[in-house]
Amino acid sequence: MQIRVIDNLQAFAELRAEWDRVYDNDPDAHFFLSWTWLSQWLPVLTGSWFILAAKPPGAEHHVAFLPLRVRLRERKQGGFHNEIYMAGNYQADYTGFICMPEFDKLAIPALAKYVGKSPWARVNLDNIRTTDERLRLFLNHFPDTKFVIKRQERINKPENINNCICPLVTLPDNWETYLNNNLGSETRRTVKRFMKRVGETGDLRITHADATTIERDVKILLRLWTVQWGKRKGDRLQTILRSNFQALTRAFAGGSLFLPIMWNGDTPVGAQATFIDPAKRSLLAFMGGRDETFGKPSPGIVLHAHSIQYAIENGFTTYDFLRGNEAYKYSFGVQERRIFCAILSTKNGRNPGDKLDTRTIPEALERATRLHKSGHFARAEQAYRQIIETDPKCEDALYRLGQLKASTGSHGTAKRIFKSLVAIKPDSEKAWLRLGHSLEARRRFSEAADAYREVITRHPNLALAHNKLGNVLFKAGHYEEAINAFEKAVSLQPGYLEAEVSKANTLHMLGRLPRETQPHYAALNAKLGDKFREAGAVAFAVHCYQQALKMHPELVVAHYGLGLAFHMQRETEKAVQSYRHVVALDPHHRDAMARLFELAPSPAHPVSVLHANP
Repeated sequence: MQIRVIDNLQAFAELRAEWDRVYDNDPDAHFFLSWTWLSQWLPVLTGSWFILAAKPPGAEHHVAFLPLRVRLRERKQGGFHNEIYMAGNYQADYTGFICMPEFDKLAIPALAKYVGKSPWARVNLDNIRTTDERLRLFLNHFPDTKFVIKRQERINKPENINNCICPLVTLPDNWETYLNNNLGSETRRTVKRFMKRVGETGDLRITHADATTIERDVKILLRLWTVQWGKRKGDRLQTILRSNFQALTRAFAGGSLFLPIMWNGDTPVGAQATFIDPAKRSLLAFMGGRDETFGKPSPGIVLHAHSIQYAIENGFTTYDFLRGNEAYKYSFGVQERRIFCAILSTKNGRNPGDKLDTRTIPEALERATRLHKSGHFARAEQAYRQIIETDPKCEDALYRLGQLKASTGSHGTAKRIFKSLVAIKPDSEKAWLRLGHSLEARRRFSEAADAYREVITRHPNLALAHNKLGNVLFKAGHYEEAINAFEKAVSLQPGYLEAEVSKANTLHMLGRLPRETQPHYAALNAKLGDKFREAGAVAFAVHCYQQALKMHPELVVAHYGLGLAFHMQRETEKAVQSYRHVVALDPHHRDAMARLFELAPSPAHPVSVLHANP
């Protein structure tokens, strides 16, 4: 059996004829696996969904479909794992698969085998509605030597409602037969009395949503439902309301929603949203709301009875109350159907080989980057490495891991990572620049220069690369070549402060900087020092200020900047000495005097100095 993966709406739309064929022929298929419902639900899903489609070798048509979705979860101990959900989770009362009956024994195991070989730590088998035989065919491919299966009961504890029990009514051909055969005598009298009141009085009436009222009627339903249940949903309420508004309005647009509203005069007192499945001749009571302050007749009983009567009169054979064994459902003469819920997990709680589902790599990269930016370096590194283990050519993960290792001083590791990256993406200027930086940090100046030259070959007008080449050539003692590189950087980017300063400093060191230009370049050094200091690169700032003072020993801004830099480094004595130089050169420099008073209040620096010549 061949398995095809469908993961986009266009491919899913092209399957409609095949999907409907399997759906119509599968006696166990249900509305939440219909093409109609899934075509409304899949477009609003967040995250990655996919459908496994099974086809016999050489066959023209698919014979089975399994809709799924995959999510990324972060582990407490770091790294990620994947979880598989049924595609309808959180909106559909039932999930599962559809299959041509004659292919059950081939197609269902093939679907299970494909799932079993996929990367995940957990599969949430929620609300599976299928036969015991089909369930066995699927679960047999998850032996307890490799997997753990924990069956779940979905009990709503406050009301003691079992949501794995799903009551439904098998409908006869006419309404009177239903009343007489399905209902107890007391319920029958109540239903007849309530229905009669709604039909006879002018105040009580039932309307059906149409194209002109659908949005209003859905909002009425959700408002009534919220009054009843909203407080119990907590923070999830707004998400539930948005999701259901979309689902119900889309269902109506697709012709699969029946929505009666019960009114008392102009006030709505009850609403019932019911899905229509003509292929299975079934109505499914999806969502209801009522005004609990309204007395009799009970809006809930009236609307269910009205919907059942509508179903019978229109040739439907099943009225499905969906999940939950609430007591009121049993008054309508129901049978019980059970659905299957379980958690299927790997023995160690990890994806096999710790590799991720490739569909979730973009999200994993986003989360790893957030960890990186927030300073959680160990967890970020673990995440990056897991992504790279899954996809060794993931350029973003390689770059960011190399960046992380370089920022923490592990330049040897960073160098290896960036070498891998430039082999994969040789035109990446950022990767070559990072490789050069890590080589330079390891004092491998010749190799670093080659990396920068590689950038220049590919991007000859990149001033940054020329400046970096100049810096590494200077460190290697190739001063003339360094000067040429700095000059090239400035010619490509006039006013390039770092390159101008580096060229001047090199010429000054060689004794070739004209004396009349030295004050100018001293000021540029101080300006660059301020830039580094404000960015937190204090060591670079100190170097720039000291270079400035070599060229112009009486430059006040350089002495003051140097004092601030030493102050940031908590080198108090050096900071005090720099501030004293400032005050000696400029006795009215209030900021320097304030800093001195803060760091070294003494008779030599009385407070009154701060107020001199206001």
